Amino acid sequence: MSASLDSALDPMEEIRFRKKHGAMWMDIQKETHFTFNELEQIMVIFFKIQKRDDKPSASDLISRDVLHTGLGMTDAYMMERVMVALDRGTSPFVTMATFAKAFSLYLRGDLEERIAYAFTCYDLLGEGSLRRETMYQLMKKSLAKASRDDDVEEAVKELVDIMLKRMDLDLDGVINFKDFHDCVVKTPSLLESLGYCLPERPAVYSFIATWCPSWGKM
Repeated sequence: MSASLDSALDPMEEIRFRKKHGAMWMDIQKETHFTFNELEQIMVIFFKIQKRDDKPSASDLISRDVLHTGLGMTDAYMMERVMVALDRGTSPFVTMATFAKAFSLYLRGDLEERIAYAFTCYDLLGEGSLRRETMYQLMKKSLAKASRDDDVEEAVKELVDIMLKRMDLDLDGVINFKDFHDCVVKTPSLLESLGYCLPERPAVYSFIATWCPSWGKM
């Protein structure tokens, strides 16, 4: 048995925790950028949140609010899309696997992974392309929050026109994945051009420092 995962855990509680989930963590690790030891630390965060929220341990679930508030991702509408991208659904709960994959993406995901993730967040209809109406809906929600002007219709329409001219590389009237991918690779700042779907890095580090101080020592 390796060193204690966390001094705040009762030794027997930790043994039960590792014995119950160790095999599953090995499978989860294959889908993340973490070493097994690092994944254990991520799972400790999950377990602490579960204990804090008094969620029955047998459920192996925590509220998705940990992503919504803990990482500063406060846009409730976009949070629905984030869950679709992470977990192919809109469940109010997060599993261990989803939690680990989310932090792998947020902490160590490369640009290719982030592009695929962001496109899925924006692809409201699941068609593999972003239509003008979809872009309008996404940008209106973002702009309405940032503007004091009650009438943002024209501004949004102008922005959609600009984005289509910039990103519709094959001129077919929609932004497909290749269009989006090629534009973002060339100009990474366009990654979240249709809405903030990634947490700010300071929020991620603050979360880790709060829940798992030893992370920075690994």
